[in-house]
Amino acid sequence: MTGPRRWSAALLAALALAATGCEAGGVTDGDAGLPDPIVDTEVTTPIDYVALGDSFSAGPFIGTMRTDPQGCARSRDNYPAFLADWLDVASYTDVTCSAAVTADLYAPMRMYDGNIAPPQLDAVSADTDLVTIGIGGNDFSIYDSLIRCQEPGGPCPVEELEADARKVADRIARAVRRIRKAAPDAAVHVVGYPDILPTEGTCRAVGVPADVLGPVTGIAGLLNDSLEKGAAAAGASYVDVEAISEGHDVCAKGRAWVNGPRFRAGVAAPFHPKINGMRGVAAEVFRQVTGEDPAEVTEYAEPDPDVVVLNEG
Repeated sequence: MTGPRRWSAALLAALALAATGCEAGGVTDGDAGLPDPIVDTEVTTPIDYVALGDSFSAGPFIGTMRTDPQGCARSRDNYPAFLADWLDVASYTDVTCSAAVTADLYAPMRMYDGNIAPPQLDAVSADTDLVTIGIGGNDFSIYDSLIRCQEPGGPCPVEELEADARKVADRIARAVRRIRKAAPDAAVHVVGYPDILPTEGTCRAVGVPADVLGPVTGIAGLLNDSLEKGAAAAGASYVDVEAISEGHDVCAKGRAWVNGPRFRAGVAAPFHPKINGMRGVAAEVFRQVTGEDPAEVTEYAEPDPDVVVLNEG
């Protein structure tokens, strides 16, 4: 075998070895449906992993923030960190950055603190074996507009937003092709967005009537459809986070994977995934990569420090 299938087979063999001799641990709140945590795996798989994306991948204000660079508001407990931990990768480079748009894959990005981050695709090379990319919601200010749509009496240009959401497919396809050009043997997984708002009804955390949410959730669904279409057009896999996060939206109380409208330092930015949401996404990406459930679902992400590639800044 050649390319992604070659290393995926080696990965599965290594993971089977890693799963032996492990001890079970407890599960934290909000982890319903995930396997019991397993600890103390020592087998490292020969995978060089690069994570690309925006704030839904970076995880702003979840636990401890990485400072390489600080302006990306990138958590040590985002789904790429969990995935790197559970896969026991050989190297792990995370260049996800809050507020990123697809153009920031190719050009320097000005971060919220005014400093500059290099193009995210600079992290991808011929040695890269695995790439996850979760981006597109900031293009055309889609998510900003969806938030404004929830404001009573606020403007909500539904038809324009629907058209913009469909345009993201071409941008994702272009990004995947550029990744494949830089890393011909890499497996590429486009990661969708979770359910943020309920598909039925409403709640105090949202603060608007259910009829206002209808167009908003519809546009969010179109955006995920667009990501899936772009991934398929360029030959990448698509990770359907919308499906696995159903019932974990902001109105789900103790089962919510998403923070509410308040900024909560250490928990998450408003309407962004919390740590349990990041674990849930990481588990689904793991299944896509390996074809198996993760043997190791830890409370926090703890990739081997020796494999973590620090970014400049």
